[in-house]
Order: sequence, then C-alpha cells, then structure tokens
Amino acid sequence: MPKTKKRKQPDIFDTTELLGTAPCVPTLREAVKTWRAEKYKGATETTIELLNHWFFTDHLLPNGKPFSYFSAQKEAVETLIYLFEVRKVRTRKTLLEEFAFTNKDLRLPPYDDFARYCIKMATGSGKTKVMSLVITWQFANAIKEGRDDYAKTFLVIAPNVIVFDRLKTDFESGRIFRTDPLIPRHYHLWWDMQFYMRGDSERSSSVGALYLTNIQQFYERAAARAKAEPDIMTAMLGAIPPAQKHDISDFDDRIAGRDGLIMVLNDEAHHTHDEDSEWNIFIRGLHARRAVTAQLDFSATPRYSKGALFPWTISDYPLKQAIADGIVKRPIKGISKIEESRSAIASVRYSGFLAAGVSRWKEYREQLAGLKKKPILFIMMNSTEEADDIRDWLQTKYPSEFSGDKTLTIHTDKSGEVSKTDVDNARKAAREVDLESSPVNAIVSVLMLREGWDVQNVTVVVGLRPYTSKANILPEQTIGRGLRLMFRDFSGDYTERVDIIGNRAFLEFVEELEKTENLSLDTFQIGKDKLKITIIAPVREKIQADISIPEMTALLSRKNSLADEIAGINVNRIKMNPLPLTSKEVKETKTFIYEGRDILTDEKLLEREYEIPQAQTSEEIIGYYARRISQDIKLPSQFAALAPKLREFFESKAFGKTVDLSDPGVIKAIGSNIACFIVLKEFEKLLRDLIVEKNVPEIVDSGRPLSTTQPFPFSRIKMESKKTVFNYVACHNEYERNFAAFLDSAEDVESFAKLPEQFGFCIQYTDSLANLRNYFPDFVAKITDGAHWIIETKGREDIDVRMKDEAAKNWCRHATRLTGAAWNYLKVLQKDFEDLHPSDFKEILCLT
Repeated sequence: MPKTKKRKQPDIFDTTELLGTAPCVPTLREAVKTWRAEKYKGATETTIELLNHWFFTDHLLPNGKPFSYFSAQKEAVETLIYLFEVRKVRTRKTLLEEFAFTNKDLRLPPYDDFARYCIKMATGSGKTKVMSLVITWQFANAIKEGRDDYAKTFLVIAPNVIVFDRLKTDFESGRIFRTDPLIPRHYHLWWDMQFYMRGDSERSSSVGALYLTNIQQFYERAAARAKAEPDIMTAMLGAIPPAQKHDISDFDDRIAGRDGLIMVLNDEAHHTHDEDSEWNIFIRGLHARRAVTAQLDFSATPRYSKGALFPWTISDYPLKQAIADGIVKRPIKGISKIEESRSAIASVRYSGFLAAGVSRWKEYREQLAGLKKKPILFIMMNSTEEADDIRDWLQTKYPSEFSGDKTLTIHTDKSGEVSKTDVDNARKAAREVDLESSPVNAIVSVLMLREGWDVQNVTVVVGLRPYTSKANILPEQTIGRGLRLMFRDFSGDYTERVDIIGNRAFLEFVEELEKTENLSLDTFQIGKDKLKITIIAPVREKIQADISIPEMTALLSRKNSLADEIAGINVNRIKMNPLPLTSKEVKETKTFIYEGRDILTDEKLLEREYEIPQAQTSEEIIGYYARRISQDIKLPSQFAALAPKLREFFESKAFGKTVDLSDPGVIKAIGSNIACFIVLKEFEKLLRDLIVEKNVPEIVDSGRPLSTTQPFPFSRIKMESKKTVFNYVACHNEYERNFAAFLDSAEDVESFAKLPEQFGFCIQYTDSLANLRNYFPDFVAKITDGAHWIIETKGREDIDVRMKDEAAKNWCRHATRLTGAAWNYLKVLQKDFEDLHPSDFKEILCLT
C-alpha cells in the first residue's frame, strides 16, 4: 500500500454519514463536488487564482514545516464561494428554496435583508483559518476585480472576552495574514488593510479594515444610547462631549462610516439562532446604516434547543469526521467499577474518580516529559461550591502537583459565562496555560464551561455531575474543552487522545454525544491499561550513525507573468498533425474523452471530457481557450497575451494551412472537441516549460545532521536498528518496515534513516499542472563506499512520479557539485523489491 505523507482527509464527506445534517447540506455538497470537477466554472479570475494558491500549491512555513489547509476548511470556503459568487444566493429564502426543496416543513426566516450562511465545524478544526480565507477572498475581489458587491470592511464578533482573546492572537496586526499562505506574493502590491482590536484608536486611512470585538461592547453601546439625555437637556447644556478616539464606544460608528460593504463574521455563533436577540438586532441596525453584504455564523454546535441544526447551515464538518481525520484528539472513555461514596461532600463522594484522574494525569506527565509538553487535568463539577471543594482537596492531597497557583479554579454563572470575578484569571489561563512556563497543572470549573477555551494540552477530563443535573449544555461543548490538538503541526503519524473519566451520570452525558454524532468511542480500563506514548528521538550513543543532508537555495521558482514569453512563442514549431477541417471530419470527433491512466496498473486516474459552448465567432472560442489555459496553468490575467497567440495558431498552423477565421466552417472546426483537446494540451505544455524558472542553487548549509531533529510522538509501525541515529525507525507501512529491515541487514550499508517530516527535508518539483510542490523522500542511506543515496519506496506510481524523480535527480546533481560528496537517487518499487529479495545494496541497484 502507498504511504501517506500528510494527514489523510477525504475531499468530500459521505452524505450517508450525515443523515442528521442541515437540510441544504447534502444537495450543496453534491453541487460543489461537480463545480470543483469543472475547475470552478463561473468564478472570477481572482477567486480561481486564490483557490489554486491555497489548495493546490504546497506551502512551507517559516520554520520549514509543511502547511496545508484541511479538507473541511477547503469545502467550507468552496461552498461559500459557490453560493455567493457563482449561484448568487444572497438570502436565506433563496438558499432554502434552491437547496432544501425536499423539505416541506421549513419556515422562512422573519428577517432576510442580506445573505446569511452558517458554517458548522467541529471544535478544533480551524474555524479561524476559514475566516481568514473568506476575508482574503472578499477583499481581493473587491479590489482586484473592482466588484462593489464584495466587502472591504470586516467585523469579527466574539461572544465573550475569552473568545475575543483567542481571535485577537490571530488577527491583531494582521498576524494570520503574514504567517499563513493567504496572500499570493504579487498581491502585496495593493493589499492595504488595517486591523483594529477592541479599544484601538483609528489610524491612517486604508482601503480595507478588519474590526474585532466581543458582542458585549455593542450591548453597552446600545444601553448608553438608550440612557442618552433628552433633547431639552442637550439644548440647555450643549452636546455630550464626544468619546475619545481610544474609547471603544464609537466602534460601530467607525465601522458604519467606512466606504463599501461590510461582512460580519460571528464566532461561536450558536447564540445567534434567536432572530430577536441583541446580537442579531445590532447587526440589522448596522445594515441599516452601512449595507452588510453577508453574515457568517461559525459554530461547532449551531443547534436550536431541541437539537435541530440552523437551516441556513451550508457546510457541516461533524466531530466524528474530525476525529477520524486526526484533526482533533480521539476521546477515550475510562471504564471502571468505581462507585460514588454516600456523602454530601463532593471531594468525598467522588474521591475514587478524582484519584483515577490524577493517576492518569501523572502517566501523561511522565510520558510527555521527553517532548517538553505539560499535560493538563481538567475537572468539571456541577456547582461553584463543588469546584472550590475539589480545588482544596487537590491542593491538600497532592501539594507538590496542585498546590497554590498550580490549580486554577474558574466559576461560571447560570448561562455558562465565566463569572466577572474570575474573568481575568480565565483570560490569562486561556492564553498561557499551554506554555511550558505556566504553573497550572489542573483546571477545576463547573460543567457549564462553554466556548472559547482553546487549551491544547488537556489530556484527562474528569466529569462529575449528579443524576438530577439538568444543565442546558450540549455534550460536544463539554467534551470539546479537551479536543484541541497538543501537537498541531504534526502530519497525522501520531494519534492524540484525551481520556474521559467520570461517574455514571457524566458517561451517560458523553453517550448523548456518541448518539448525536453517530460515534462509538474507544475505551480503556482505569487502573489496568497503562499509557504508553512512543517517542522518536535521536540517540546520543548512536551518533556514529548520523547523516548530514546539505541545504541549498531553491532550485525552482514560478513566474507570475509570462507576457513576453508568450509573445515569443513560435506556433509553427509545435509538432502536431493537422486538425480536421471539413464538417465530416469534425462530426466524426464530436465527443473526445481524454483518460489519464496509471502506467503500471492501468487504473484510470482522471477523465476529462472537452466540451465548449456554442459560439458564433472565432473570437468567442479563442477567448474561451485563453481563459481555460490561464486557469489550468494558474496564470490569471494572461488573456491579452494568450488570445493573439491562439489566433495565430489557428490561423496559420492548426489546420496545416492558412485559414480564414471568419469562415463558418472554420469556426466549427476550431470549436470541435479534438481542437479543444489539442490546443489545451499543446499550449499548456509550452507554458509549463516557461512558467517554472530553473535556478542555479547555492549552498546554505553543507550538512544539517539528522540528530538535530526534535523528538516527536509516533503511533504507527516502528523498528529498532543499530544503523540509524534514532531510537526507532518510524515507518508508515509494512513495505517501509521491510525495506528498513533490509537496509539494517545489508553489509554494504553503513547507516540509514527513515526521513521524518519533522526534520523538514523536501525537494521542490512541478506537478502536471505546473504547480510548485514539495516532495518528501522516504529514506537516506550512506553506503560503505562513502556515497549517499536518497531513496523513495513506492507501492505504486502516481501521475506526478516522473516529475518527482527528475527533481530528486536534479537535487542530487547539485548536492554533489556543491559539497563534493556523492549524492544519488534511487526509487524502489514494492513489487520489484519483493521479487528480488536483495541481500545487499549493490543488488538493489540492479533495479535501476
């Protein structure tokens, strides 16, 4: 089986798994799937360029780690763009009529003056990333396309100060737009946006602006206006002095005073289902002053009190799928025979469960010490009095672990909001509790603690509630406090878990989540099943097996404009047979299907049917081809350069002679399927060779040792070896394990390593559509003759293998030239390896 380099995620989710989803989602999902296959037909050039940049180009973060958006984030953005830009659905009435037509029981919303969409994403699956993608898409179209129906001003609203602080981390000073690959490099020439956090004063003017606040600010503003002095008092005493610029009370006035449309993005928006809530009233009031182009409601649980999802939900990424994809931790239920004691005192009544939770937390602390990660014990009680009692119990019974500020107690009110007396501590903890410098080991709060906690290091959740508890809270809002990943930058080779321990009433509460999400959580036996986390790390005693890999400047770069190169194309040098010109020949090629097949298995990998719209003139068809080529090669705004060259191609080359492009017969001929296939194929081939520039690399580091790799957790196949600098060889599949065993036993192999993604070694290559991609080889080996080998083990070939092979060989040539050491590339197919049964490395070279 082929290995998976990145966290494996489906491109689209199986609708049979989502029978309980919102009414529009199944139909929308199929429509977007078709639209994606049509290469985003109907979207603007700017939108297509952004989608290709975000989702079809490989990215490396400044620290060298690969970055890619999750499939759930991709689907959410695609769905929104499809509705807003392609289908132009700008009201909830239209949304329900077009995509929930099978549901006859839906009632139309009472207020429907602007577009409103809900995006449902499981806790920890990256809603903020989607917000940033949406903001980039809207602003880029408003500026680059000159579209006045797109927003240039953005208001991001949090439900409370905890969520506000979390969002502020990403949006303050536009941080997320600098750290994530949101903006193509050439967009920076016109990207002009200011970022205002609650309390910031207005700065120099900018084309675009993002304002972040929490909804309470506007409640306070509305209340202040309601208490304003009557006109007679104003006449006698003069107007009330204006608020200073740093005063937050003028935030909405400043937003309404900007030019252009506003987009409102509500985080944790399960509060917004009440159409007459202060939250919705404020947004409608803002719309009356400055038009709102769309309101986006983001939530993991956008449900009414009876459990139904908001009908304007357009994308649904459920918790079950997030767990399966490894985007959040895997909850594991602790099973035991622990019973509650007959006592009214919480620490006595629940002492068995609490001791089990502390014991499990200690196991995590011991296992994670080598990774410099600190686990958090999260205890949920049913009242503030019980929380205080448990805090005292922890601090008294386990003083070295939980005394003083090592235990944080947070109280909430009846609505689940953090009490005002604890809000500062809660905000500080939410920001700092995951840091190694934080003293906090345990958090004790009431069961009703809800959204906003982005704590990543929770490893054990102890939930304790009485049998009569009627807390108005959804199960995922509780379990969600422990779902966010601790190792967020990892590629899925480690399955993170959060252990759930609780009394019978709490586990029944968890079972509600299993029922709602169609989940079946794994279990462990408390006190019997000991925790074991495998850590892959370099071993000092095996330093003789270390291998250093040279670092070079980029071998490839991509041009953003090819106007001069396109103008210089000599169409007469294109090698091809003349296209059919007569009506009979054209009719015989009415349908033309191109199939891409695996070169080994003959499995069909892709199929494209070339159909072009009916046209009356050659200019229409040539325009279609120019746009299509620009789209396929990811070269927007090249229409002006391509169209004349395509006209020259059809006029003097395509048919083997010069033709009149105004002739009706010629128009039919250039609009045929075979003509479409040939022109796209030939021009895309020409442009692929032009668009990627091959650079002469320079040496950055003559050799970075594998022993500099930071320790990392691993949940897949491992193997011991005396010839690797690591404690284990971390393998993705059985073939890799077998190949590692061969390298370990081969006498002419001095040392080797399975290259961990955490080391960050990759080779740039171009795929079949001229995208720059990053290729992560499997193994590196040093042979007894001193030669180094980069080795790829393949279960099967894919459509871009040839490009990867050439890129790897090119890297080795330059590495050899720059370092003086011999570097070589070898690809070993699984079938060949198993047929040969090589005993040493020299034998395996016979496969090349």
